[in-house]
Amino acid sequence: MTEPMLTSDQNPPQAPGIQFGEEIILEEAGFSFHPIIGFELEVDGSVYMYSDDGNLEISLVGGELDNQTSIAELNDELAAEFMTNFDEVELIKAGKDDVQGITGFLNRIHFINAEEEGLGMALICSPHINQFFFMLVISSAEHWEKQGFEVFTALKAHIHFHPQFKPEASVVEVNEHPDLTVETFETINSQESAVITIERGDISLLMAARTARKSDQITVTEIIAPGGQALYRYTPSTGDLASEIGDQPLTSSHGELCLHFPFANQQSLQIGAYQFTFATQSGAPLQEVQVIIRQGRALDMQKLDLNLWLALENEHFNQPEYLYQFGVDLRVALREILAPMNLTPGKITFYHPAPDELTAFACINLDSDLADCSYMIAETVENSRALNIGLVERLTRGDPPEDAGVSAVSSGTPGMILSPVSPHACVLVNYTDFIGDFPGLARALVEQLVRFCGGHIESGQSDQPLVLNRDVLWRLRRHPIFYDAE
Repeated sequence: MTEPMLTSDQNPPQAPGIQFGEEIILEEAGFSFHPIIGFELEVDGSVYMYSDDGNLEISLVGGELDNQTSIAELNDELAAEFMTNFDEVELIKAGKDDVQGITGFLNRIHFINAEEEGLGMALICSPHINQFFFMLVISSAEHWEKQGFEVFTALKAHIHFHPQFKPEASVVEVNEHPDLTVETFETINSQESAVITIERGDISLLMAARTARKSDQITVTEIIAPGGQALYRYTPSTGDLASEIGDQPLTSSHGELCLHFPFANQQSLQIGAYQFTFATQSGAPLQEVQVIIRQGRALDMQKLDLNLWLALENEHFNQPEYLYQFGVDLRVALREILAPMNLTPGKITFYHPAPDELTAFACINLDSDLADCSYMIAETVENSRALNIGLVERLTRGDPPEDAGVSAVSSGTPGMILSPVSPHACVLVNYTDFIGDFPGLARALVEQLVRFCGGHIESGQSDQPLVLNRDVLWRLRRHPIFYDAE
């Protein structure tokens, strides 16, 4: 067992009535914490704290997160494991909460032990790729409002995360997609370059640069082509931009920046090394840069798979016969729109959220819920090389929420695929606007597909054919979400 290490860092501000001690780092667990003064403390790979009177208990756990593991399910498992010797335990989904700016899933806990009633909270999040953090606080019911919830809230401000369990920078062949290669670059410093080598036959790359904090701003400051040609230079401090690939800075304020390259058919990928340089507003290193490179020609018919996540209260969508006919009608409408572009729909797969998720996600506030919905859908689906589509009851904006005034929206342009940690991985549709209107639904999906792949499209009149200009279609067909039809 690795012994915890004390640091000399200054303690965070103290919460009223709660005093915290020196920071303790658990390297192998990937986090540090400040113990509560006056509580008993046990550290053995994880953390267990409890008050002298036994009325309040705390568990902190960190570790490696498998790619296929749902953190929402892991939250249930870890909470149940901690509460295994209690007489009665009920875990209640309680939406979302955050630790140090990292959004996670929350469970409320109600339990009975030795005829005494108790309450608590369990929170789990994924602060870094391949890594989880779990926090549980319980107390007797009479102490929860007076002390338990206060401890839970204060302790969250005394947790810090450290990248751990992350693979070395590597190139990984995606076995089920032989025309795709994934490169992951770990911990790139602000103003440091990621060097991406393009080989003969590569036709496009889809890139996502991510920061540790989802609230951090990230900007591409330079793109250098093989041979040293500067395709793009941007200075955030002055706003100076010199670019051959567009007239706007490449920047994002959501902790992830996605781009699909090249930007036009006059700029086909050159063989050799490209340099992409990034800057963060905080000055902190990037958590990772992930790149998907597609090989091939993309000249023949291209297919696109669809994952439909049905956050709908209509009971018809629980009937297999209804779903089958829905898929048939949608495929016919999509095929009619896509055929002139030499595109066609592939597999259409349906997914249902859990009952508690349905309540939370049937109505989506685009200002606050879009990224969380993208994570939820990406964690649910099995086919990661597909357009994730959430059909929901309503899209809203603002606080208090008002109707968003749109029927469909893409969570990011261009959207990131093959990654459950991306907030830019889905299209959302207000299905109420399209009940029974399959041509209208198909047109809205294609319009959002273009935006998802980084293209610009004018909606135009719904009774006019959807026409894409040459550059948009050229880029669309080369996006890694498409594949050659057999």
